[in-house]
Amino acid sequence: MNRQILPLCAALAVAGLLTGCGLANPYASTTTLTQTQTRTSRATSVAVDHDPAPERGGTVPKAATTAQANLAASAGRPTPTSALARYAHLYVNWTASDVADHETKLASISLGSARAQALQAAASYRHDSTLSRSEVANTGTVIAITRGEGAAASDWVVVTRETTTGKDDYEGLPAELHVTYAQLTKTATGWVISSWSPQT
Repeated sequence: MNRQILPLCAALAVAGLLTGCGLANPYASTTTLTQTQTRTSRATSVAVDHDPAPERGGTVPKAATTAQANLAASAGRPTPTSALARYAHLYVNWTASDVADHETKLASISLGSARAQALQAAASYRHDSTLSRSEVANTGTVIAITRGEGAAASDWVVVTRETTTGKDDYEGLPAELHVTYAQLTKTATGWVISSWSPQT
C-alpha cells in the first residue's frame, strides 16, 4: 500500500470514530438551535392566544355571527359572573316535566358548544320516560364562581350544591357539590356562555 494513503486512511478512521461518539459540526448545532427556538416560540404564541382559531386576527366566522344574531334579546348579562350565575341557576333547578324547556331556554342564552349541548339535551329529555315515571326533580344553589389564573384566565369554575329527588333510584339521594368549567363570549347584548362542561 502507498505510504501517502496510510495517513489519509488513518485520518478518515479517526473522523469516523469521532462522529460516532457524538461530536458534530458546531455550526450545524447553531442552525438546529435556531430552528428549535423558532418552533418553540410559535407553539408558545399559539398556546397563549385564547381565541378560537377561526376568530384570531379580529375576524368572526359567518356562522358564529349568525348564531349571535339569533340570541334571545335578554341573552347577555353585564358581567361574566352575572351571566354564569343565571345560567347555573337555570341549569340546576328543574323538574321532569320542565327540564326540556329549561334546556331550550339555556340554548337561547348561549353560544357554541354550550348551545349545542343544551339543544341536544332538550331533544333527549323530551323522550325520557324514566324521569317522568320517577318524578325526578333537581334543586341547587351556586356556591362559588371564580375565574382561572394564568394560562387558564379565559376559563371559569362554577361550584353548585345540588339535591336530586324522586322515586325509586332517585329517592333519598344526598346533596352533592358539582364543579363545572365554563367559558364566555362578549356579544352586543353582553356576556353569554359559550362553553359549559360539568366535571362532577
